[in-house]
Amino acid sequence: MKAVEIFMIRKSFTRNSSDSIRQEAEDLINKKHYKGYRLINVDFDVADNAGYIYAFITMKRPNTY
Repeated sequence: MKAVEIFMIRKSFTRNSSDSIRQEAEDLINKKHYKGYRLINVDFDVADNAGYIYAFITMKRPNTY
């Protein structure tokens, strides 16, 4: 069993996309935290020509060392 899990959120790059992806990432982190996951890293990235903004969330699974 892997101890680390990576989640990806993808949004189309529009006027309010940075706020909406931040809120969606925060909701996912809170939901997983209540299940026992621990946050390691959050990274936001904008694809150059694709028109998308990404959030990569790395979390440690519960009961792993």
